[in-house]
Amino acid sequence: MSNTALISQEATNEIVHQDDIMIKVENVSMVFNMASEQLNSIKEYVIKFAKRQLFFSAFKALDDVSFEVKRGDVFGIIGSNGSGKSTMLKIIAGVLEPSEGTCTINGSIAPLIELGAGFDLELTARENIFLNGALLGYPKKFIEENFADIVAFAEIEHFLDMPMKNFSSGMVARVAFSVATVIVPDILIVDEVLSVGDFMFQKKCENRISELIETHGVTVLIVSHSNEQIERLCNKVIWIDKGRTKKLGDTAEICKTYRALGGRSGTPKSEARVIAAIEKTTTPVPSDSYSMITGENSYETAVQAASIIWKDEAFDTVAIVCGGTHINTVLANGLAGAYNAPVFPTRINRISESLHDLLSTHKPKRILFFDCGSSATSALNHLKELKWKPEIVDFSNKGSVFDLSKEIFAYGEKQKLWGSTAVVVDFADNPESLAGAPYLYREKCPVFSSSDTDPMKPHDLLNVLKTSEIKNLVIFGKTAHHGIENLCHKHGVEAVRIASKSVHQACVDICNWQFEQNSAPHKELCIASLEGSQWPDVLMCGAYCAHTNGALLFEDSTDLDSIALCLDFVSRNKAAISKLVFFGGEANLSELDRELLFRELL
Repeated sequence: MSNTALISQEATNEIVHQDDIMIKVENVSMVFNMASEQLNSIKEYVIKFAKRQLFFSAFKALDDVSFEVKRGDVFGIIGSNGSGKSTMLKIIAGVLEPSEGTCTINGSIAPLIELGAGFDLELTARENIFLNGALLGYPKKFIEENFADIVAFAEIEHFLDMPMKNFSSGMVARVAFSVATVIVPDILIVDEVLSVGDFMFQKKCENRISELIETHGVTVLIVSHSNEQIERLCNKVIWIDKGRTKKLGDTAEICKTYRALGGRSGTPKSEARVIAAIEKTTTPVPSDSYSMITGENSYETAVQAASIIWKDEAFDTVAIVCGGTHINTVLANGLAGAYNAPVFPTRINRISESLHDLLSTHKPKRILFFDCGSSATSALNHLKELKWKPEIVDFSNKGSVFDLSKEIFAYGEKQKLWGSTAVVVDFADNPESLAGAPYLYREKCPVFSSSDTDPMKPHDLLNVLKTSEIKNLVIFGKTAHHGIENLCHKHGVEAVRIASKSVHQACVDICNWQFEQNSAPHKELCIASLEGSQWPDVLMCGAYCAHTNGALLFEDSTDLDSIALCLDFVSRNKAAISKLVFFGGEANLSELDRELLFRELL
């Protein structure tokens, strides 16, 4: 390897380059040997070594990677954590020697890797500037001549004689970056530097790098977790995945693929399916091609959805559920459907201002309140103080899910509100129960649920059903008691279970089943994130989908198998889908996630 220490600016200017290739990486592999067991002392190490019992396992951080960087290129390296990006930069910088292959460098290098690693925090900032400059190969005279510029860029004029142990991490990063970039090198290596420190410092760093590129034609090699940053700065990109080259070439194309695939798990078949979908995204999708329902938070999202459905229609009943657990919404959907009532989540301590305004506008006569665990008593008291004094039907208890199920069922039975189908879900099958919410609402289904701490015995359920007109039972998820089906069949109740070993497959199967049950020729498809933190955004989705002849499809955007299943579902049902509606904002499904699904309709 021909890596050289940084030299003074005068010497740098004397270097004459005969070749436009600044960095040439050829078949580079890097193997690290790791001890196969933990040794807690030098004594243990010596004993194991003497007995020839010291064993190592090989870890291949890089595997046969090759690429070239030409003069003036801004070359990006992307990949998930642990993919080998930083190892590659250290090989190029001369910090590591590759196990196999060669790395040839043509010019001087300024390595912005692990900023501040060469500082002695007991020394002052002034002393560390000279120390760090010496470690980078700068003569003392060069540091003296550029000292004022270094200090000004770092913005530490008033802290020069303070020990750096008293500096914040952002201040340390400022000094390190300022020292490293005071010279104009041939090659600048940047490893996640632009994510260090505060926003203004990050912007200042990016401006300095842009100046080196545009004014001095410096060749730049950059690693960043920010796709936007790579797309903005780089003209070429290599994507390294698990130590191997995944893709090399055009920045826009590779970054787009990486956004969809990078860091995601899944089978090769699912990966190929997603790549095929990406290849359809040659032109941007107009933002009005699909719709999004979102608010500043999950409570606002529900209000937005209700405002769409009940825009020109009043409602005299509303269901309000404690947002502390999903099961309140699941239990509420059937009864809310019987009353054609919107379903709103509420905080434990109070209802939101937007919900209060909506209630004040519609002045519903009846409020159904669902709170398993009785944790939202403050919100309930708020509702009791509403000026028009609506009837409050309080479904709260100390936490028994099955007891609350029976209480809600008894209320609906007395009012003759139920349809002919009941639904069973287990508390543990959260996504499945939410995926089935549109069916619960549309068919006015009573819901029976239980948990590990509050189990439901099949005979107890059957005794409840015997006194009703329920003829059919649908079981969502694999966890609910498996003896229910056989017992129901024996007593003339038809039972069907929709479940799968994979929660991704189960959610798609439930959505598909609802499409089959719905005879409407055109249906809206609501799509939301499967991530648990995003579920509050879909608590109104059952009511929304029921009113639009729709169903709810969950996608886990971190899992390629889930993405592929959703793409296949949309493609298979595109003749019946009139519109895609995404619940929640960018935190749920990204613009690319939405675009891939929409293009399956084309």
